[in-house]
Amino acid sequence: MFSAKRFFRIGRMKIFLPSVFSFFFIHGFSQKDSGSKAKPVNKKFQAGISVGSGIASKYSATIYDGYGLDANARKNNFPNSFMLRRIVVDYGGGNGQPDQVAQALNVNPGEWSFDETDMPVNLKYNPVISAGLLLRYAFNEKNAIALNALASRLNVNGSFTIVVKNPNIGPQQPGYENIQAFPIAGSEQRTHIQVGWQKILGEEKLKFILEAGPVFTSVRFLRNSISINTLHIDLAAYYSYPEYAGFREKYLKGNGMGGYAGMGLSSEVNEKLTLLLSYNPSFEKINMGENPKHTFQHALGLRVYYHL
Repeated sequence: MFSAKRFFRIGRMKIFLPSVFSFFFIHGFSQKDSGSKAKPVNKKFQAGISVGSGIASKYSATIYDGYGLDANARKNNFPNSFMLRRIVVDYGGGNGQPDQVAQALNVNPGEWSFDETDMPVNLKYNPVISAGLLLRYAFNEKNAIALNALASRLNVNGSFTIVVKNPNIGPQQPGYENIQAFPIAGSEQRTHIQVGWQKILGEEKLKFILEAGPVFTSVRFLRNSISINTLHIDLAAYYSYPEYAGFREKYLKGNGMGGYAGMGLSSEVNEKLTLLLSYNPSFEKINMGENPKHTFQHALGLRVYYHL
C-alpha cells in the first residue's frame, strides 16, 4: 500500500515546495537548445513525482471533537463523551484516584471545573502537504491519460477550556472566571488514486491543461489526544477496550469513490522533463466515523514528468 512516510517528510516539503515553484516560473518557459544529436525521446510514456498542498473539508474533522463514538459508531452525548470521562473521571480524581488535572493546573483538588460549554468547537484540518508518484500516456499532442497515486497525513487542531475556580491572582471583578484554554489534536492518513483524462490546449511552450476522472480515497485514523499543560491524555484509548473489538477496522478506516477535476499550466523544460502546475478540486467520500458523505477538497500541486 502506498505510504506517506515513504515518500516525504513534511518538514522538508515545506522548504522544498516553494523552491520548486520558483524554479518553475524562472526556468519553465525556456527550452534547452536542441542542436545536439541525442537520440529522440519517446514522449508518449512519462513517469514522475508530485508535491503539493491543499485544504480538506472540515466535515470529517468532527470525529476528533472529543465526544468520541460509541461501539455502534454513533456520536456520544456529553455525559458519555471521551473528554468528560478522561478529564473528570480517569485523570480528575474520580473513583478515588489522584487528581492529576489539578496537579497539571497547579491548583488544589476540586479547584477547577469542566462542563459541556468547555468542549471543543469548530475543529478544522491544518493545510495539507501531499506527495505522490505519477504515470502518464500521451495519445497525441492534445490528449493523455494520467494515473496519480498521492499520499498525505492530515492534522486536526482545536482547543477546549477548563475553568479554574481559585486562580490566586488577587482581587477580582464580580463574575470573573479564570478560563484557561488547552489544545486538542488528531491526525489521519489518506491515500488517493486518480485516473484522469487530460486535454492539452495550446501550441506554444506554455500549455493549458484540463483534466477530470474518478478518484479512489483510502483513509485511516491515527490518533486523538488532548494536553493540559504537561499532562497528555490519549482520547482514542477507549477504542482499544473489549467492547470496541473490530471497531477501528470497521469505522476508523475505510475506502470511498469520488471524482476530481483540474486545470493547470504545463511547460517543457527540455526534451526529457515537463513541469505541470495544477489546481485540483475533488468531491470525495472520507469513509470514516458516523454518516460519512462526499465533500469537496482542494489541492494545488507541482508535477514533474520524465519522458521515458
